[in-house]
Amino acid sequence: MIRAPLPPPETKMSAPKSIQHFETYIKLAIVVTLIYACFRVFAPFLGAIIWGAIIAISLWPLYRRIRHRLGERSGLAATVLGLALASLLVIPLIMLGISVVQGVNWLMDQNINVETVRNYELPEWLLGLPVVGVKIAQAWQNMLQHLSETLQQITPFLKEAVLWLVKKSTGAGMAAVQFLIAIIVAMILLAKHQGSTDFAMRFARRISPLRGEYLADTAQKTIRGVSAGVMGTAFVQAALTAIGLIVAGVPAAAALGFATFLIAIVQLPTLFIWAPAAFWLYQSGDSFAASGLALWGLLVVNTIDNFLKPYLISQGADLPLALIFIGVIGGLLAWGFVGLFIGPTILAIAYTLLQDWLYQQEHDTPAETPNKDQA
Repeated sequence: MIRAPLPPPETKMSAPKSIQHFETYIKLAIVVTLIYACFRVFAPFLGAIIWGAIIAISLWPLYRRIRHRLGERSGLAATVLGLALASLLVIPLIMLGISVVQGVNWLMDQNINVETVRNYELPEWLLGLPVVGVKIAQAWQNMLQHLSETLQQITPFLKEAVLWLVKKSTGAGMAAVQFLIAIIVAMILLAKHQGSTDFAMRFARRISPLRGEYLADTAQKTIRGVSAGVMGTAFVQAALTAIGLIVAGVPAAAALGFATFLIAIVQLPTLFIWAPAAFWLYQSGDSFAASGLALWGLLVVNTIDNFLKPYLISQGADLPLALIFIGVIGGLLAWGFVGLFIGPTILAIAYTLLQDWLYQQEHDTPAETPNKDQA
């Protein structure tokens, strides 16, 4: 006689599982709420914290030298470095922003009338250029015949350009204040460097137990490479601007060159320096020097930034030049000035992970065994 199969024993696990799932959701909601609340608390200081970390990482080698000279006193070394950085960058930037706003107000008071433009003569070297010189002269004469209409058309654009200049200058002043706060954060991080380093390494190992420290080291090298690229490019642009100002006969060329260095560091256009100088030369009656300085600034000083900065960054960061260029431009477009550091750093970490993954794939692939027919 065949017995019917016994029914499966009743399980009473459904209720405990549902309770466990509910508790998991509650815990997850609490964690998400806590993270969001912490973000809201840190949001007003997030920019200063990010910049403080960038400054601390960039200045770490210099900080170590200063600390060694001061008898390994971390707090004193961080204070000296922070005060020096503030006096060299932040204070001149604030004064420069005030002077630029005053200069823009002076430009707005100037009246560009028809007679002023009619009295302007194009440089002979410009008119003597092959092929284009004749066309430039014809276009200039054609514009003079309809000068009143032309001035009426370009006046709104000039006003918009002046307002844009004032806005940028005001933004630079606010950035200088935020940068001052970031310096204070950097001083704290450097003074407490042991705890900051331990926290960063633990966080990196938590993300990737095997490669965490290497990824953290890659991020540090990239940030220092970007800093070297920004400072090096700013120095070259300042030197080229000073050379152009000296050749053109503009007074205080050294001071204006230093102002160019500060402007280039914060990624503002260098035309804030050489354009007013060219306009001053034009107002002084030296149209040849004004045109030469304007062309020098437009074709040399402004354009060298596009390829010199990625090249210098690539020398310090372990990343191909093409990815450095994409990281710099993309970071600037996505996050502004701070994106100049974030963009290449993200690409460097992603590139390192991609290389590790490809290398692991190659070594994990079993070697092909020879065919018995071919043996």
